[in-house]
Parts: sequence; structure tokens; C-alpha cells
Amino acid sequence: MADFPESKGFGTKAYPVEALKTTPLLRRCEPMLTADLLKSRYLKGIDFDKYTDPELEQEIEIATNEFELMSNLTVNKVIFKERIPFDRAAYQAFVFMKLNNGPIRTIDELIIESSNGEEIYRLPPDWIEVGLAHKRQINLIPILSIFGAAGLKDGQASNAGLIFIQAVNNFRWLPAFYSVTYTGGLSNTDGEVPIVVNDIIGMTAAIEILSALQTNFLYNSTSISQDGITQSASGQGPQTFQARIEKLMERREKMLKRLRAEFHQKYYMSNI
Repeated sequence: MADFPESKGFGTKAYPVEALKTTPLLRRCEPMLTADLLKSRYLKGIDFDKYTDPELEQEIEIATNEFELMSNLTVNKVIFKERIPFDRAAYQAFVFMKLNNGPIRTIDELIIESSNGEEIYRLPPDWIEVGLAHKRQINLIPILSIFGAAGLKDGQASNAGLIFIQAVNNFRWLPAFYSVTYTGGLSNTDGEVPIVVNDIIGMTAAIEILSALQTNFLYNSTSISQDGITQSASGQGPQTFQARIEKLMERREKMLKRLRAEFHQKYYMSNI
């Protein structure tokens, strides 16, 4: 990952949301799901000899990407760069910004940038309020700078923010004005995720594997007859694992809805 010396975070844990310290008596995060863990948790008693461990790892990778699409959450750390428009209503609300990706771990850079990529003004990190970053919301609160020029570099004028105000004095809206670089992810530790996220990914992978395996059962019943001796067997055929699949899907949807609500990803809200 890139190194940003002035990155700013709030210092809380990624999960549980807004947790500052957690007891070691209950483990809430663990390493990413592996093929062995997938088999022991979700495929007990299932004959999956047709799948090799690398193929199971591939199913986990596909399920992880599917989880990110369904939840709009980033499993591993990703650095995003996003363009934000200037909106006078948002500007008057302490430069309210609602970013597209999350959960946000740190704000790495916030600048006013021209359309040709030229940096016009770099906003001091001390101005950036990240207490609501877990909701993908950030604000600019330059109160400390107003009273004591806190957060400004040595030799920088205490009224350097005036260019920020003058530049937008005659506009109500500009389609692209700020550039925000930030790091998102579900854990502060690389390679770890909340256990509940592993659970959803595991159920997603298991649903796909069981759906593929049950297509190998072509017949609901079979019989063998020889010299007047008959043996017959019946089963559910192509629906062999359907009850298990439906149970996993129902549980996954419940957990996914609750997880999205926990990370404030269930509804999209803006100032408009």
C-alpha cells in the first residue's frame, strides 16, 4: 500500500464499528477463509472429491468479489481517489462530503484540484473531521486554524484558506472541485476480516458448490433386477442439496442485511 505521512484516522477498530478496545475473551476477526475452513464449516458430510483445493480457493475468491458487490463493502484495504463536486449547501454545512466507498479507514489526502490535475490548494489534515468516516462522511472544520493557525506548516500564512473561500465565492455548484484520496477496508490488519464476513463469504461459496454438485444426481430412483432379485433406491435427484442451499441463502440474506446496516451501507443519503 502507498505511504501517506499525513493520513488521518479516528483510531477506532474496524469491527465492531466505533469500538475503541475489545476484550480478548471473544474473537471477532480471523484470517481470510481457506479451503480447509470452507470444507469443515459448510461442507461436512458432502462428497466434494470433484473439487481440488485450488478450485475451492477459486470459489472463495469469486464469493469474496460477489460479497463486495452485494454489500458495497471493501474486504481488503484499497486506496481510492474520488472527485467531489462543489455544492454551496454542502460547503455551508462544514463542507459535507459523502464518499462512495467504505468503510473508510483513513483519509490520506484532500486537495482542491483543477481539471488538468494541477493541485491548487492542499487542505491541512487537522481541518478534516473523520469521526464519522465509518459512515463514509467527512467534513472540514477549520475552527482551530481560525483561532491559532493550527495544522498549518511553518511559514504558511494563517489566512491561506482564503484562496479556498475566494475561489468559490461566485459559484453555487461545480461538477468536480475536490480530490479525496482515502483507504477503505474491513480491517486495520492486512489478511484479517470480521468472522461474520467470512461466514457470509463461506455461505456464498458453499451455495455455488452445492448447486454444482447436485446436478450430478440425474435420477430420483434406480433399480437393479437379476434372477428375480430386485434392489431399488430413491432420492431427491437434482434436488439433493436444495434444502441446504435454501437454508444457507436465507441465513446469508439476513446476515448481509444486518451487516450493511451496521456499516451504514443499507441506504444512500445525500444533501440533495
